[in-house]
Amino acid sequence: MTSPASSSLLVDAPTGRHFAQFHRDTEGHDRRRDTLTESALAFVEAGLQRGDSVLVIAAADHRDWLFDRLAEGKFRPQSLHDPGQLSVLDAGHVMAQLVDDGLPEWAPFRNALAPALSRLQPSGRGTRVYSELANALWQAGNTAAAIRVEDFWNALAGTYPFSLYCGYTMDTHSEHSYAAPLEELGRTHSDILGTPEDEEFGVALDRASKEIFGISLTQMAGVSKQEETRRFPSGQRTMLWVKRNLPLSTSQLAERARHYFRNSHAA
Repeated sequence: MTSPASSSLLVDAPTGRHFAQFHRDTEGHDRRRDTLTESALAFVEAGLQRGDSVLVIAAADHRDWLFDRLAEGKFRPQSLHDPGQLSVLDAGHVMAQLVDDGLPEWAPFRNALAPALSRLQPSGRGTRVYSELANALWQAGNTAAAIRVEDFWNALAGTYPFSLYCGYTMDTHSEHSYAAPLEELGRTHSDILGTPEDEEFGVALDRASKEIFGISLTQMAGVSKQEETRRFPSGQRTMLWVKRNLPLSTSQLAERARHYFRNSHAA
């Protein structure tokens, strides 16, 4: 599930845009239809429909879920391999080539990705890349490596024009996610795409703040004007502000907001 503005960017994917989206996917449901798969599907399918070349870098299981969803439409992913419109790399295999002593290096990164991009460089078409490389590192706790990979993508874009969508799985309703360097991750992207769930959590945070402090967070000076967090959607931007300015209250606010969020969905 994605907000209208985010859906538009996923579909249009202008060359030069490098955007990420954080998904609160949970285990125990049909993962082929989770929100990350649906957003990746919108990005990839729109590119194929427009005649763009598409590079998918994903874990094997998520690649299979994505291709199952593609096959439900008019595209048969295997039939697109020969024309060169669609190329697929295994994220685990690529990461094994990149990481040395915990941090990826530029030369292996370029050598792993440049040949695939060269094969896909279109004639009169665009190029789209969907990548889970940084997410794999972030989930493993190697946030410095994830940020470096995102910087490497930006450097590679100077040679190969493409749009890039980075899918992340992250519980943005938990205060623990904001202990990681999210603002530095935001720096490496042109956009962080929101979801309707993020907007709803922002409303829940305001309700929690009014109960605890007697004033909503969005009324507090600077919540929505911090330059460092301007790329983030509202709920995440508010949580980053709370972590910076009300660190002792972060856990209480997040817990109360999660309670209101769950109740609204139960209703």
